[in-house]
Amino acid sequence: MTSCQQQFNLEDAVARADSLYSRAHVRTDSLPAMRSLLYYQKAIDVLTNNDTASLARKTQILSEMGDLLATQMLYREAIDKYQFAYNYSATLQDTTNMIMSYQSIGDMFRKLHDLGEAVHYYDLAEQLAIQSKQEKLRISIALRLATAFMENGKLNLATELLPPFPYQVDPSDEDLYNYVMWHIYSFTNREDKDSANYFLQRMKESPDIYYRKYAVRTQLTAAIRSGDTKGAYWLEREMARLNSEISDKSRNEALESISSMYQTLKIEREYADLQLRNQQIKLYIAIAVLMLIIVIAISTILIYRFRSERMRLERNNALLAKYNADLQANLDASHPKTLEPMTDNQTITIRESAIYQHLLTTEKAMNLNEQAEVEALLNQVYPDFMPHLLKLGVFKEQELKVCLLLKMGYKPTHIANLVSRSVSAVANTRARLYKKVLGKEGSAEEWDKIIQSL
Repeated sequence: MTSCQQQFNLEDAVARADSLYSRAHVRTDSLPAMRSLLYYQKAIDVLTNNDTASLARKTQILSEMGDLLATQMLYREAIDKYQFAYNYSATLQDTTNMIMSYQSIGDMFRKLHDLGEAVHYYDLAEQLAIQSKQEKLRISIALRLATAFMENGKLNLATELLPPFPYQVDPSDEDLYNYVMWHIYSFTNREDKDSANYFLQRMKESPDIYYRKYAVRTQLTAAIRSGDTKGAYWLEREMARLNSEISDKSRNEALESISSMYQTLKIEREYADLQLRNQQIKLYIAIAVLMLIIVIAISTILIYRFRSERMRLERNNALLAKYNADLQANLDASHPKTLEPMTDNQTITIRESAIYQHLLTTEKAMNLNEQAEVEALLNQVYPDFMPHLLKLGVFKEQELKVCLLLKMGYKPTHIANLVSRSVSAVANTRARLYKKVLGKEGSAEEWDKIIQSL
């Protein structure tokens, strides 16, 4: 019995955590960041167990909290979340997440202009990537480290992370290729001509004509800017020659492609003619037989589909009826006092509260701080209200506000003012919630009774 109860508590905690995580994750774009972070923290607090599933979910939530804090430029707070995510990943021996956590911490120190700490965590991430033989992650970390050196003016250290010959970089490896191009561009604009010419000269030795053309174009731009007329003249001639070479190459490839296509089409046409002559005699007989088969097949399919659809509808109706009955039974079992009103002491506590009096007299819509005070008051007076409400489903922000205000005892006309909606819109919301939870039509007043019973 104790084991079953522990299993039920674990499943209930996971369900609550999933609900809170969904509210934070879905509302990241529509709610203030601090509100989303609050939901994330509540989801972590619910996951008290240290089993594999809970630790993995905690790691995911903490990483997303770090990303959200980073977007708010709260870099040190983000570092704390990434460090917790690393600790859980280490417990699970999840090397990939350990690498990503260290890499994210390095990124945060880079944004804080703390080069020493950034290099330290990038080195730790790179060592883990090497040990786990994750070459793609290792290259990504090396690029971030080179970028950190470049941002701090340490060009020599950044250069050491590049391959000796830029044209050896595979253009399909977009990150590394773009970094090499950026490095050359940076040297050129910093007027470090020796370093720029070193890389450009190596590119001009490349067997790939597009690398050579890029190098000549870069040198031509530099010559024009510096007023080197003679150098620009020879570089323009070199560019024209490369363009002509590309044109000849493209033209030859096009001619070869057209010739190959013509031969293929010719062979296919001859084969099609031969097949047509061989099948002409059998065609009319096959058409007659095929038409007969199609008529029989269509009749059979229609009969089968009609019977299957009727059986499916009957089965779905039976399942729906059983589901509604089970849902009503579970709801009755969970809330046996559906029609009991609030006790006098609870009513007095709520109506004497400052937030109740404030919302009763205000003419403005309820804001997030006021909503938080309402939730805190209800959790104090009715500790089981919010957990039971969240078990009924995931509510939209507007629906949640209506439920809270109903529990506070406000009339629908006043609720409409507090949520900036019409009275009819509030009534439709309550009726829609009844149908959403119970799966059947119901009035707004019936939903009010359910809220008062929680």
